[in-house]
Amino acid sequence: MKIPKFQSNKERINWLIKNKTDLVEMKKSAVKFGDIAITPTVENVTSKALMTNYEDKEDVITRSLVTNTYNWMDSHGDVHVGNTFAKTIKERATKIFHLHDHKHMVTAKVGRTKSLKEVEVLWSDLGVEKEGSTTVLLAESEIAKSLNEKVFDFYVNNEIDQHSVGMIYQKLSLAVNDEDYKEEYATWNTYIDKLGNKEEAEKQGYFWAVTEAKLIEYSAVLMGSNELTPTVQNNSEPFNDTPKSEPSSDTQKNKSVIFVI
Repeated sequence: MKIPKFQSNKERINWLIKNKTDLVEMKKSAVKFGDIAITPTVENVTSKALMTNYEDKEDVITRSLVTNTYNWMDSHGDVHVGNTFAKTIKERATKIFHLHDHKHMVTAKVGRTKSLKEVEVLWSDLGVEKEGSTTVLLAESEIAKSLNEKVFDFYVNNEIDQHSVGMIYQKLSLAVNDEDYKEEYATWNTYIDKLGNKEEAEKQGYFWAVTEAKLIEYSAVLMGSNELTPTVQNNSEPFNDTPKSEPSSDTQKNKSVIFVI
């Protein structure tokens, strides 16, 4: 589908409403990969309340990974709400692959999933200045040196702090900040105040509320479309309080979805 150039946000929303059915089907027919270079909107991501104390071995370590944070609009305009991956967790939690860079190859495995769950955490424990809590998709992975020595070393040295999910949309709804569209405006009002980056959604004027998705894998990535995806600190090690540097203006944006509106 060819995306036209819009002269105003109102024009964009009108186009989205007109083509909503086709856009939903297009999203459902594509596997979404969340690896896309973006400028972080959160400078200091931490997960103090989720600190773990796994016993590391020489060639195998266990880590808890925040693979997705709900109620956060990502760079694809998606907001995972409710218990987006509950069905996948119930059916095949430990069968979900832990890969690197969304490479769907046998040699891309870096760990074996021991558990997968949706956990409630405070926004403040994710470095977001917002009262209340949200849900994260938390994976416990046994990361083996024999699978990928380089990625193993990155995890050992706390050098991986971004993850993203490979998923297939199952149920989603369009939310728009426009009273002219009753259904979509109701969806907007249902979720907007729950968002950790509400201002970004208001600036854009719309988002896709994803209520159910099929999880295929989660990957260690350089930068994810949802930046609130760190490796949980282990063994009471000090947190890195240095703000993340912004990528240079010539950073290539590697988008793995079919379209972005």
